[in-house]
Amino acid sequence: MIREIYDRPTLDLNGTWKYKLDQNNIGVRQSYYLPSTSYETWKEIQVPHNWYLVEEIGDYFGTIWYERKFNVPAEFKGQRIFLHFEGIDYISEVWVNGKYLGFHEGMFDPFDFEVTDIVNFDGENSLLVRDNADKDATEFILADEESTPLSTPYKYHQSKGITQIKGHMIEAMHRPGSMTSFRMDGNSGGIWGDVTLVAKPDIYIEYVKSYTKVGIKKDWLGDKQDKPDGTGLAAFDVYINSNKDYAVKTKIELDVSAYNFDDNAVHTISREVVVQPGDNIFKITITIPEVRLWWTWDHGHPSMYTATVKVEKDIASLNIGIKDIETDDKGQWYLNGKQIFLRGMRYISSLWMAEANETLWKKDFDKMLDMDINSIRIGSHVEPRGLYKMCDELGLLMWQVFPLHYVIDDSDDVIDRASDMMVNMGQMLTNHACMGMWSVYKEPEIYGLPDMPNVYFKLCEILKETLGQIDPVRWIHLGDYREGVQNIMIGSCQDGDMDILTTEIAPNIVEFGADSVPCLESLKKFIPEDKLWPPCWDTWEYWGLFFRNQFKRARVEMGNSIEEFIHNTQSYEALVVKEQIEVLRQRKYGPVASMYLYYWSDACPVMGSGLFDYYREPYQVYESMKSVYTQVLVSLEWNKDPYVIGREKKYDRTDVFEGKIWVNNDHFHEVENATVAWKIRKKDSAAAVLENAFVATLAPDSVEVLDKISWIIPEDYIGIYVVDMTVTAQDGKVLSANSMEFKACN
Repeated sequence: MIREIYDRPTLDLNGTWKYKLDQNNIGVRQSYYLPSTSYETWKEIQVPHNWYLVEEIGDYFGTIWYERKFNVPAEFKGQRIFLHFEGIDYISEVWVNGKYLGFHEGMFDPFDFEVTDIVNFDGENSLLVRDNADKDATEFILADEESTPLSTPYKYHQSKGITQIKGHMIEAMHRPGSMTSFRMDGNSGGIWGDVTLVAKPDIYIEYVKSYTKVGIKKDWLGDKQDKPDGTGLAAFDVYINSNKDYAVKTKIELDVSAYNFDDNAVHTISREVVVQPGDNIFKITITIPEVRLWWTWDHGHPSMYTATVKVEKDIASLNIGIKDIETDDKGQWYLNGKQIFLRGMRYISSLWMAEANETLWKKDFDKMLDMDINSIRIGSHVEPRGLYKMCDELGLLMWQVFPLHYVIDDSDDVIDRASDMMVNMGQMLTNHACMGMWSVYKEPEIYGLPDMPNVYFKLCEILKETLGQIDPVRWIHLGDYREGVQNIMIGSCQDGDMDILTTEIAPNIVEFGADSVPCLESLKKFIPEDKLWPPCWDTWEYWGLFFRNQFKRARVEMGNSIEEFIHNTQSYEALVVKEQIEVLRQRKYGPVASMYLYYWSDACPVMGSGLFDYYREPYQVYESMKSVYTQVLVSLEWNKDPYVIGREKKYDRTDVFEGKIWVNNDHFHEVENATVAWKIRKKDSAAAVLENAFVATLAPDSVEVLDKISWIIPEDYIGIYVVDMTVTAQDGKVLSANSMEFKACN
């Protein structure tokens, strides 16, 4: 179980530490942890960090020892002292003043050790951390004999079964060496989170788990249906630890007040309890009248409350949001009883979590809100907790995926260790208002060899059961691509010439998108000049080009220069992503309920699938996606069989060009007297060859065909034509502006 810091006296232990590489694992035998050890020859390093980002360490696999001295603040005397680590990758062992505290396995969850009887209050203390982030012991097996210019080590390799629980940070696409025999490169080892000394009273609150729901009551006098009654229910499991050797009769006091909206009311309740020595758990529940619910930003206000729990001398405060998020048997989502369409984004701050911070998130989320994103899917990793707090307050609904990706060993030992981490992850995140749904695994059945580990029916089932004990309310998904969950990556993971209209589409599209090459300025930062042009395909594959995707699925033309090649990949990505969005949104609720682009930004220097590269330089797809992720969208479905997107649309002269004008309205309110207009024009002219405009009222939360185009292309019309489409509000504001190009040929 995790133990939270809450608002207690702390000593920040970040800053300058000493470190020593232990490539031969001799540190324990040579007793590096004893205070008598001289650390004068050890080098200095700043904590937090990831090894990869420290120039003199780089992509190192193995063990590093860390040391620092600290003094306990005088005001900590008489209290219990804990050493708290927010995050270390991957297996860490800790000593204070030569005494062993224990070990921790994992990357994303916080942990602590009590050091009350170990620290010196009147002198210097020695803290030693041994961090091991070695390569996983799995074998990598060649799984691709396809004819390409790649040499064997750079062809697709399959890991037999990874045993480390690190998700994207060890096994995923779009990372150094991904899909090759070097697919574990880019090691994220290091003390990447804050290190803190914390003071707590003898009887202290270890952890508070919240459960909230909208109050429901049967309407006995009306239609006899269950309806919201205007209240909110908030229940709390209060975990208390007592250092006393006798039982203590005391009270748990709970105050709930408004956090981010105006309301002076304070809702108070208390409960008498008897705290026994050691660990205790108690429930305390409160009903909040005239409740303010948490909504995504586009459908209301993300209203939150502050719950303050008091026991003896200890106080724990947490922010909560009261909401109901449910799914039905058709995979549709309902927030507080209202169906909601999720315009989503998959997100990862960085492959190296020490780079993640509030400044980075704020810039990213401001852009996301500007392009009408209302949901984020995190996976397969866990972000620092500040990100979830920001999503709470911004009203961004969260779909969290546990850090398991691709091929994990299905042994009982892995299941046990993963389950322990699942408990901690669930406790870390379940209190957040933004949390909407879970997945316990990213892609458990993606495997390039015949003898696939049975993780879906073993590990996933156990993890779901484990997480269900922490969060019995939210939907828990076993893993992509079952239970109404699907990827659509046309021209990337799927054939660029597939007929999208005959493709079975699931309700929840948890990845869509395509691949691209970043701008030349960014590319030069990680591709050596002598490998840049003509491309050294091994080097480019290592850094994420995916030769098969670009040339056999997307069929992108190289062109005559690197500039042309970059332009061609980005242009294709911009078009195929835009048209994926249009197709999916035209199928809103029939069956599409949610859609998440893969990714917001590249997690490392790589040729990726983001709207932005690792250096936050935009790909062309950023602007094209922004134009079609608006809450009101006008789009065209044209007449072609097969219906191939991302390609040039060609018609012969005298053909009939036909199209359906679709209009989405994702608002919960109707849009009255909107002007819907379209026109066909030559690309180099503003004059219309055919047009229409009309006034329509857009129904709330709807999608419908509002007009149809039928135009016989004249025999003398040759060239590129554009269909311009707009939806304009009564006040003249343009709610959606979109276009589509086609070519009239000889």
